[in-house]
Amino acid sequence: MKRNVLTLCVVAALCVWTAVRQRDGARAAATDATTWGANDPTWAPDGKRLAVTLFGSIWETPAAGGPARQITAGDGYDAHPAWSPKGGRIAFIRGGPPAGRLPNITGRLMVVSEAGGDEREIRTPFPTAGAPTWSPDGTRIACALLTPDGGGALHYEIDAETGAARELQQRPQRSPSGTFWFASWSPRNGEIFVSGQRYTAPNNGSRKYGAPQISTIPTADRPISVILPLTRYRASDIAQLHGVSALPDGSGAIYSGVVVNGKGDHDLFRVPREGGAPVALTRTTRDEFAPAVSPDGSTVAHVSNHLGNIDVFLMPASGGEKKHVRITELRFARPAARLRVKTLDETGQPSPVRLFVRAADGKAYAPQGAPVFYHALDMGGPREGFFLTHGEDEFAVPAGVVRLTALKGVEYRVAEQSVEAEAGRTTEVTFRMERWTNWSQKGWWTGENHFHANYNGSYYQRPPDSLQWLEAEDLNAANMIVANSEGAFVHDKEFFKGRVDTISKPRYVLYWGQEYRNTDPLGHMAFLNIRAQVPPSFTTVVGSAAPYDFPLNTMAAQEARRQGGLVVYVHPISGNQRDPLDTSLGAKEAPVTAALGAMDAIDVLPFGPQAYEMWYRLLNSGFRIAPGAGTDVFTNYRGINRIPGAARQYVEVGSGMNWGRWIEKYREGRVFVTNGPLVTFTVNGQGPGSVITGQDITARVSAEVTARMPIDKVELIRNGEVIQTVDGAGRTAVRLEGEHPVRRSAWLAVRVTGRAARGVPEPARAHTGAVYVHAGGQPVLIREDVQLMMRWIGALWGFLEERDHWGSRENRARARVMFDQALAHYRAKLASAI
Repeated sequence: MKRNVLTLCVVAALCVWTAVRQRDGARAAATDATTWGANDPTWAPDGKRLAVTLFGSIWETPAAGGPARQITAGDGYDAHPAWSPKGGRIAFIRGGPPAGRLPNITGRLMVVSEAGGDEREIRTPFPTAGAPTWSPDGTRIACALLTPDGGGALHYEIDAETGAARELQQRPQRSPSGTFWFASWSPRNGEIFVSGQRYTAPNNGSRKYGAPQISTIPTADRPISVILPLTRYRASDIAQLHGVSALPDGSGAIYSGVVVNGKGDHDLFRVPREGGAPVALTRTTRDEFAPAVSPDGSTVAHVSNHLGNIDVFLMPASGGEKKHVRITELRFARPAARLRVKTLDETGQPSPVRLFVRAADGKAYAPQGAPVFYHALDMGGPREGFFLTHGEDEFAVPAGVVRLTALKGVEYRVAEQSVEAEAGRTTEVTFRMERWTNWSQKGWWTGENHFHANYNGSYYQRPPDSLQWLEAEDLNAANMIVANSEGAFVHDKEFFKGRVDTISKPRYVLYWGQEYRNTDPLGHMAFLNIRAQVPPSFTTVVGSAAPYDFPLNTMAAQEARRQGGLVVYVHPISGNQRDPLDTSLGAKEAPVTAALGAMDAIDVLPFGPQAYEMWYRLLNSGFRIAPGAGTDVFTNYRGINRIPGAARQYVEVGSGMNWGRWIEKYREGRVFVTNGPLVTFTVNGQGPGSVITGQDITARVSAEVTARMPIDKVELIRNGEVIQTVDGAGRTAVRLEGEHPVRRSAWLAVRVTGRAARGVPEPARAHTGAVYVHAGGQPVLIREDVQLMMRWIGALWGFLEERDHWGSRENRARARVMFDQALAHYRAKLASAI
């Protein structure tokens, strides 16, 4: 009987738990669609209204929620509003759209009447580099300005009428100041609370000096003035600070910050005016930014991404439950219209695309719930706003001509329409995307190696969001990255399963892998197809459990390969750097990893010519290493750095997308990489990754290149040297044919260059994997490049010894053994190198 009662209790509890889960899930799904992307809240003096940044303008909304009224409607992107404590006016910054992880902008200091329309610029001696704040009497504005002498951003007090500026802070002699500051003028005590980094001294070996702090700056004009830090963050904390808001009674401030070597996401903290340990007001698993304390001190408006998109929330100043400031409608400063946009694939089915929107006021708009991203549409062009469609989307815009540009990966043509959005009406627009080629029908399936869903950015992207990116970009597979950033916190570990994600579709596959990161001396690697995360995930992170230059990358790569993982060195070299050890991230340990058989590929796109050269030297040292493509995109950045799959690899898998077979064929080198041009390449009928053996071989080469952008040239590469060139002459289809005798072992590949195009804001590039022609069965061994590998290893060891950051003699001894094994590998190759 007791057992039956217990069983009934358990069943009842499970039913309640399931009901709660279902109710919470429904609520989450509903609330996700209520966010708008509002940011930068500031209170009206009456404590009943907020001004916020939304779609690049300043808007006013009731603090209790309701309709939002547009206040600014000028050219440019408006952000960082600050409401005058005397009412009537709002200061803000006007600049370009945001670039980077958080939507902070620099530009011109502006003031607008709260009624809207009466905008004027306050001319400052230098561009702004921070958020403005008003003096208690409403006559002056404090704001950081970016000085031209390399001193960083320094605070100035600016007369709100004349623009006369007075320095509140001078450049520190020891180092430049930080480049962006938040500020909040205390209603009492004659001081300004600021959030930022006063000293930005560079790394010294493994030790970093300087950390951001919450400080106060006196406003009195005195001969000697001291900036007082209230917090005591250390460099080893790897702290990042955001907005700050003074408490009305002058007792302290509330600010947003994160200790990356701690919890890893932004929370709100309260710090007293006299300094001391900050008190956490939030401890959520998402981010809280941009706090603004109400005039009566009871409530904190702030920004959170816990629903995915950012939006404004309220909470008690002492901490507690959040309340969403729900904007119910947009009331534009000019007549408004609505657009209903359908995006269809070539079969007429609804299909996600990347949709750039440029409304009549020059700004981007999106449906409620959809994050807006900013990225260049053309090479050298401005950043413009877009969102990812769902197939049918409706949203409000100012009336007038709206330009819509739809993009969907490499194999679809760009579609563009300009439509007249009529005031008071809903205008319907349909895009039927035109596929100009379909390589999956030929058995080739695309993917990329380096896709970060979340990385210290504005939004929080979940697996369905990442899948939407794949569908919108027609990217068949992505190595979704689990990794740390600056500190010990590891992003997106909650999504790792050690297998294909269950939300994947037959044509689109998500697999959470890993980026194993050693920024200073060794470089970064991506691990695809791993079953478990390889510890410690990172090395040389000050203040963490892995602070040393050990274990070596190669040790981690060997563990990844034992799991069946595929190892890729990512962003291997920067710009025009010649010396791999001079690059900031790089593939610095690649010669060791390759020598010990633990390197499968190297990302050559989107990094271009110098990355090609690094790959060529590895091939010339007798390795069969595949080219790779990894954008290192961060999709939770509002100012997104790259587009997922903008550089991608095509892998010859055969009929149907299969992750296991895709990994297998990629490891074999049956691949080409591209940001636009598509390449078929064979040598004696054999494609990339093949090995042809024999004596006195004639290599009959055939390549066909097609693209939607003009092609400048197609080159045949042998052992890193160009041996045949076809002038593309701006055509979109080019063939290369030729016969070349091979007397000594060689590898052959095709390289393509072309012009930028709409949606591809950089020169077009493609490169096939190598076909290996082994004369007499011998691999390619070029003496000069084998010696280069040995010289490279010697330089790397010297750098590690100079740093002397092993952690123990045993660690150093183990590393030395591995380096000696690599050197022995190359010495053995020298005997048969030519």
